Amino acid sequence: MITIIYDDIYKYHAPKRYHVENPTRIDYSLSAFADIKVKIEKPVKVSDPQIVHSEEYVKLVEKFSNMEEDLDADTYVNRYTYETALYALGGALRAFEVNGFALVRPPGHHAGTYGRAFGAPTLGFCIFNNVAYPIKKFGLKRVAIIDFDVHYGNGTQEIFYEDPEVLHIDIHQDPRTIYPGTGYPDMVGRGEAEGTKVNLLIPPLGGDDLYEELLPIIQSILDDFKPTILAYSAGFDAYKGDGLASTNITEYSFYNLGRISNSFVRKYAVLEGGYGDGLRKGLKAFLEGFSGIDKEYKVYRSNDSVKSRFMNYLGEEKNILRKYWSI
Repeated sequence: MITIIYDDIYKYHAPKRYHVENPTRIDYSLSAFADIKVKIEKPVKVSDPQIVHSEEYVKLVEKFSNMEEDLDADTYVNRYTYETALYALGGALRAFEVNGFALVRPPGHHAGTYGRAFGAPTLGFCIFNNVAYPIKKFGLKRVAIIDFDVHYGNGTQEIFYEDPEVLHIDIHQDPRTIYPGTGYPDMVGRGEAEGTKVNLLIPPLGGDDLYEELLPIIQSILDDFKPTILAYSAGFDAYKGDGLASTNITEYSFYNLGRISNSFVRKYAVLEGGYGDGLRKGLKAFLEGFSGIDKEYKVYRSNDSVKSRFMNYLGEEKNILRKYWSI
C-alpha cells in the first residue's frame, strides 16, 4: 500500500480562463489510483517558504495572490494560490515523512531561490519548490533527486547547484526544442558540487528504448553517490501524446523509474507536470514501480533517426560524466 498526500485545497488554485495547469489534473491523477491500494493522508500547512526561497520572492507571491494578478505570461495566481502553495510544500514534507507520493498543486520544479531560475523566461506554472522543501527544512544529506518531468527542473537544480550533498539527475527533452531552454549536459554544478548535477537529454519523438539506455547510467551514478534518501520530481508530461511535449514515453519507462526506489529505505515523490494521459496512465505505472508491484509493460521504440540523435547526445553526456562517475 502506498500513502498519497492529498487535500481538496489543491483544486483551489484555479485559473480565471483556460490554462492547461488546472484542477482537472487532480481528477486525472485520482483516476490512476483505481486499481492500486492507497492510503490518503492530509498535508500540513507550512509557514516558512523562506527556507527554500528568498523573502522578496515569497512576498511577491503573496502580494500577487492577494491581488489575483498573474506572476508572468505562463504562471497565473488567484486569491487561494499563496495558501495552496503552502499546503503543497506541506504535502511534500508529509510525503517525505511517510515514504509517500505528494499529489500536490501548484507544481514547483521551475521555481528557484528568487523565482525564475537560470534565465528562464517564466516560472512555467510553478510557485514554490515542493521537492526541495523537506531537504532544506531538515538539512538532509546524501539526497538524490530524480526529475523525469519532460521539462528541465531548472529551479531545483539552481537551488542545489552548489550543494554537494544533493545529487540532481534530470531527464528531459532536448532544451533546444522546449521550455525552459536550459539544462545542457555541461551544467554539472559548481564548486564542491561539481559533477552532482546531471542532465540527460531525450530528442523529440524519443521512446522507451532511450530510457532503457539511461537507466543503467542512473543506477551507476546512484551506486557511486550512495544516497540515503531518494526523491522524485515526478512529471508525466513525457507520456506519448500528453500535450505539452513531443516525446513518446509510455508506462514502461515510468514503471521502471519508480522501481529504482525499491532499494531505498527513505524515499518520496512529488507531482510536477502531466496534463492528460500521462496522469491517467504514466502515474499509475510509476506508483506500481514505486510500490514494488510486479508488472510488465511493452516498450515503445524510437525510429532509427531519433535513436541516432539520442546516441550522439549520450556520447557527449558520458564524456562529461566519466570525469565524476564510474559509468
